[in-house]
Amino acid sequence: MIKISVWKIFFEGLKIYCRNIHKFLGYMAFPVLGQLLGLVLVFGLTFLYTVNLPGLISGYKIFNSLATIVLCVVFIVLPGMLVWAKAFLDYLVTYGALNSMTQGALTTGKVYDFKAHNQTVTRKIFSFIGLWFLFGIFTFLSAIPFFWVPGLILFVYFVLIFQVFIFEEKVSPIGCFIKSFQLIKGRFAKTFGLMLILFIFTYWLLPAGVSVLFEAFSLMGILTAGFTSWVDVLPIDALYLLFQRINIIISPVDIAGFMSNNVIAFIVIGLTLPLRSICWSLWYKNLAEPVQENKKRKNNDVSVQEL
Repeated sequence: MIKISVWKIFFEGLKIYCRNIHKFLGYMAFPVLGQLLGLVLVFGLTFLYTVNLPGLISGYKIFNSLATIVLCVVFIVLPGMLVWAKAFLDYLVTYGALNSMTQGALTTGKVYDFKAHNQTVTRKIFSFIGLWFLFGIFTFLSAIPFFWVPGLILFVYFVLIFQVFIFEEKVSPIGCFIKSFQLIKGRFAKTFGLMLILFIFTYWLLPAGVSVLFEAFSLMGILTAGFTSWVDVLPIDALYLLFQRINIIISPVDIAGFMSNNVIAFIVIGLTLPLRSICWSLWYKNLAEPVQENKKRKNNDVSVQEL
């Protein structure tokens, strides 16, 4: 089983994802779109408040106070922040729960009972938080230019930490990193190959394809126009001048177009997280099962010798 092609893993994962795409899209809708909704509420309501603040100050004496202005900002921002935080936390939970769903899809051929799959994470929530904490430290260090190359190499070795967390009981957060490293040791090239396939497909091809569809149906223009009306009133003239000094001319439309493409990419990448999790779960099983079979054989040999 260890000789299985990474392309076979990818297409098997794609088959499972497409077969249950309506369920996966429904499951990922709030974790992905909820983050965007929260940010829209935060920046949209703050923007409206800022635009109308001069009129409020002139019309109502109570607004002629810094404490009142700040308190209003807090109350305006709070609902959006709560929505964003809930969606973001749900998104983090999906990193573990989707692996449990893959196991269910492989054994029963169906994806259902999302609450039960979420509980595979929430019942070990402190360990899961510890895992994300360690992964956050690793990501922060890897973002330092000096550590880019070793960080990328270690990222390949640590790519199965969430699969180890779900499929192996009583493994500590540090143990997840160690076990992932052990599984991928000697299979670095194939693991990197699968990572590259998933990156190109879900981070580049699909977002680009959806952007083309948005252009074809004139939806990109509507999205860009909405961002342009917001960017146009931002106090970023100094930024425009800074770019002009290095012979780069940008306009509100350019910034709005960049934001539109990034929003589309964020949605597509978020909604295809199940595909990536499925493929990594399949890869984990491909690497782990031969190890488990060897352990069983050794245990059986020991038992025979004792007899």
